[in-house]
Amino acid sequence: RTPNIDISRSTPSTMMSLSRPHVSGQELTSRAQHRSTSIGQVKAIGTKNRSLRGIAGGAALLSSAPSFASETFIKSRSKSSRGKTISTRVMEPVAVEPDVSVEVSEPYTGSSGEPMTKVTFSIERETEFGSHLNIIGAHPCLGAWDIADSVPMDWVEGVRWEVTVELPQLELIEYKYVVRYGWDPEGYSIWQGGPNYMLATNQSHEIAVRDKWVSEDWPSDHPAVTAASAAVAIYAQEHPKPPFRVPDKTSLIPKWAEDSVFYQIFPLGFFGAPSLNIGDEAPMVPRLALIAKHLDFLQELGVSAVYFSPLFESDTHGYDTADYFEIDRRLGDKALFRKVVKQCHARGIRVVLDGVFNHTGRRHFAFRDLQEKGPDKSEYANWYIVGARTEDYEGWCDVTYGEHGFSYDCWEGHAMLPRLNLAEPAVREHIFEVARYWLVEMGIDGWRLDVAHEISPDFWREFRAVCDAVAPDSLLVGEMIHGNYNAWVGNDRLHTGTNYQLSKAMWSSLNDHNFDELATALLREEKLYSGLTLLNFIGNHDVARIASTLQDPAHFTHVSALLMFLPGLPCLYYGDELGMEGRPGEGDDPHCGGDDAMRRPMLPPVADESWPAVAEERLAMTKRLVQIKKSNVAFQTGVMDMKKLSHTDEQFIFIREAKEQKAVVLLNSANHDVEPWPEVAIPTSVAPEGAVFKDIFNGPAAGGGGDLPASFTVTNGMLYLGPCPANSVKVLVYDVPKPVKKVLQTAAVQPKLVPPTQASIV
Repeated sequence: RTPNIDISRSTPSTMMSLSRPHVSGQELTSRAQHRSTSIGQVKAIGTKNRSLRGIAGGAALLSSAPSFASETFIKSRSKSSRGKTISTRVMEPVAVEPDVSVEVSEPYTGSSGEPMTKVTFSIERETEFGSHLNIIGAHPCLGAWDIADSVPMDWVEGVRWEVTVELPQLELIEYKYVVRYGWDPEGYSIWQGGPNYMLATNQSHEIAVRDKWVSEDWPSDHPAVTAASAAVAIYAQEHPKPPFRVPDKTSLIPKWAEDSVFYQIFPLGFFGAPSLNIGDEAPMVPRLALIAKHLDFLQELGVSAVYFSPLFESDTHGYDTADYFEIDRRLGDKALFRKVVKQCHARGIRVVLDGVFNHTGRRHFAFRDLQEKGPDKSEYANWYIVGARTEDYEGWCDVTYGEHGFSYDCWEGHAMLPRLNLAEPAVREHIFEVARYWLVEMGIDGWRLDVAHEISPDFWREFRAVCDAVAPDSLLVGEMIHGNYNAWVGNDRLHTGTNYQLSKAMWSSLNDHNFDELATALLREEKLYSGLTLLNFIGNHDVARIASTLQDPAHFTHVSALLMFLPGLPCLYYGDELGMEGRPGEGDDPHCGGDDAMRRPMLPPVADESWPAVAEERLAMTKRLVQIKKSNVAFQTGVMDMKKLSHTDEQFIFIREAKEQKAVVLLNSANHDVEPWPEVAIPTSVAPEGAVFKDIFNGPAAGGGGDLPASFTVTNGMLYLGPCPANSVKVLVYDVPKPVKKVLQTAAVQPKLVPPTQASIV
């Protein structure tokens, strides 16, 4: 979908080459003509008492001319589309004044293995819905002037955008900002006009750059324009360096998780526990033992790992933790839980627990001590963030012994969830001890970490080190709703995060009969998170169940196929495979805010009258999809190239490629047969001419019934995927033949005859 951009004011004098943003209105013929400089504001942080000493000694912007640039509308721009035209409109001039200050610190070695500086770029610009700011530049870390490889920025607040990029130290780097509409390299974009910004990196750990968007045209012979390319060329000549190696940003996950299918259980709901814990005097009820009745069900479904939502002692829904070292008395105790872990492990099922470490409940021992004694006397005053006045924070607490109460920071204004001060060393060590205890003493296999995106990535670095030290094979999954996941997920932080943006696109594109939404979400994911393996889901304890979300029940197969076959770790939510329903706000429990509608007790593991009418059909379908996922390497480690994706509003085709196997998935969400038949190009890099793809989802051999073709042959570099019935799914695989080992034929070695001796004769 392209935005409605007014280009009516364009004239021949404002037409520009597509290959690079232009400053003068002439057609550009080389990359060097594009590179120019502009001034901004630079501040280097984390350094001490060193003045500017030119390019090598400090951070500086080299242009001093007034900054008037032109906004440039670009319909499409990529390496393969040079020679097209773009048009501009003149904006009011904006003058930019330099503001530079520098300090110096210890060397920092980034993920590339060489000295790097973390540069945080910040700029303010209004954007339309569906657009976002990117930074682009000459250096490979900034995309080497290719908009497809430009670096997306994060929206911070208002009109401010920001991103932190690791750049090599002692480099002279040109850059610019561009507004992109969507994620298609051929889509509309608006380049910041005029001279480029130019930054000299120094030996600082961090540099903060605060720029202003400028919007006027510059002549190509302006001194600031020509000086930029000249300065870069001279610096490169005087300080030659080998080609920069862009670091691999792939975040590895434990081997056991690569082909795993996760299954989320909200235990207080799953086992039908009361929503209110009446406190220390309440008896322990061993509801966790009921999991034994469901283990056969889970194993037959193909579940590899169970992720339990909060199990720790709490007051209501589990996220208001009272004791991190005890199982909630409404569910059982530690001895019972240890038994459950052993039962799961005996069936090859891993166990992941929910860790709520951003906040506690008011019954947590530290907060109780704070409430009883007050901030001035409690040794746990620094465990929380407190204030003296009601307006300081949203939470308020009366002190048991004393005249004055105190306010405290709480999660999203919920007074029952006081926020922990994770900057306090004692709090960090308390949380780290919790992590060690459940990994070592209880034998769990990982953590799902609540609101991980609201906690500093540096905390998760320490948390990862603690977990790796005692359980190197453990998995850390962060709840990621907002922000750029790359800040929290990486080889020294969390292994993965919850993929909320893709979750919405999977079901919404079906409801709206608009697979362009799904394609856009996947393009965004490929650009932002190509090195990450994210946790995909179509339902959880916080969102509407998929049976309540889909407008056409026939699309359950489609959304489930996307969950299983797109890259990522699939996670089922308990009961979705049986058609359980529920939406936020539909519940009636006052302690759950209406969310108990998605957390109702699990249905019996064996069919009875309580099962919905669609339960058996959906269960069988889910089993088939899980089995295909787990038995085909293309859906475990296979990559997906977005350039090979094909879609219309109601048909969606994608390819997964592993070394040993290639797979093609076709979804038809239309209520009618597709004519002409859908087709997809199969490059020889995927499969050779004449290669046969087998349909492992339909036909008698696949257990799908019907009379659809069992195989499809690559013809003239194409797969023709018809017939294509209404609301159908096809899953085709091609197993790459193993190379035949050549056996060298050698002549038989004849034994050497030795003439007998006199002694041997005797």
